[in-house]
Amino acid sequence: MNNKALVTIIIPNYNTEQYIAETIQSVIDQTYQNWELLIVDDCSTDKSRKIISDFTQKSSKIKILSTPKNSGGPATPRNIGIENAKGEYIAFLDSDDTWLKDKLKFHINFMQREHCLFSSTFRNTFSKEYEKIDELKESKFLKYYEYADLLKKNLINTSAVIIHKSLADEYRFDVSKDLIAIEDFDYWLKVLKNEKQHILVSTTKTINYRITDSNISKSKYKMAKKFALVIKKHEKSIIKTFYYFINYFFLSLIYQIKKR
Repeated sequence: MNNKALVTIIIPNYNTEQYIAETIQSVIDQTYQNWELLIVDDCSTDKSRKIISDFTQKSSKIKILSTPKNSGGPATPRNIGIENAKGEYIAFLDSDDTWLKDKLKFHINFMQREHCLFSSTFRNTFSKEYEKIDELKESKFLKYYEYADLLKKNLINTSAVIIHKSLADEYRFDVSKDLIAIEDFDYWLKVLKNEKQHILVSTTKTINYRITDSNISKSKYKMAKKFALVIKKHEKSIIKTFYYFINYFFLSLIYQIKKR
């Protein structure tokens, strides 16, 4: 593995004082240490900015940036992070998720081995009822998700994505209010469609995705409408938009029933 490749990690933050320290610590604890961490604060009103500032005092690898005004979602903070990134690779991490300590080491290794510019991994989902996992158990299974695969359902978790800067430099997250909570899906589709790329996904679990009240309570109907809006943006077809809306809505319901 080329251990010299710098990875820029981008964390959007807004009022996550409960979780942000744990999230940052999971980056600090990485066995792969050639990284810079850009935390873009979206005008937080809680103690999270102070918590972040305490970390920046301890490490020059951690920097805090700010939006000029609250943007209402993570798209603008992520764009600011991309514009300030110095790394060869860009990794996204949400402010309430955590990484396993070998996440970057494993992830950069398999990207370089497979000559891949756009990749993701599987996740472990945890809440008060589910425990986090600490050890990465490597799987040899890789999946290739094309543009057409992602049209059916957003299979990619943002905190698991690493993208080469040559791709990230070409695109920005859509800051439209209508796409809040699904701007990441729009971004993946945009890159795959325009660059004729695929997302290489390892079935190894490298992140702990936190279930909180905010993401539990998302209306399946509202999310399906947002999903359809993104499809319409890329496909311009009413028939396809309606089909994928129905497909997403019922797949989400089935998944929810299975989880009970």
